[in-house]
Amino acid sequence: MTNLADLEIMTFPEASEKWNRERTFVFQKYFRSPDEFLPGSVDVIGNGKGTWIITRAGMEHLTGQTEKEANAGLWRVFIEFDFRILDEHRCDSEGEAKSLLEKLARKELMKRSPKQLDQLEFSYLDKQKRNYGIRVAGNTLIYLKKVNK
Repeated sequence: MTNLADLEIMTFPEASEKWNRERTFVFQKYFRSPDEFLPGSVDVIGNGKGTWIITRAGMEHLTGQTEKEANAGLWRVFIEFDFRILDEHRCDSEGEAKSLLEKLARKELMKRSPKQLDQLEFSYLDKQKRNYGIRVAGNTLIYLKKVNK
């Protein structure tokens, strides 16, 4: 029996975003230059417009990069005090950035207010939902965000 997860397929918009491109990148490339795609890596599922899908190998062929290469260093974790960035760390994935965010927040809370360690809650710190993190002891922010190349 075939496990669909093993096929490493994704929708065109999902693939575009995973490779840090504009959401319509794969659609635009396909309808302009279908010959640039790896044979057998693209299909459409469903009736009517359907859902366009592409394989991981197809995306790597199209962009010349793995997903990791396309996203290298794009995640950043910041420590900010009074609107000044005190420290910045580069990460290659959201998971790596979240892990570092938690580690740095715990370290900062231990220094400033250890009683808050039990209440470690992360949320978006701005209305545009770009900076995800925590406010520590007044004007200190520790947050992560994805930056553009």
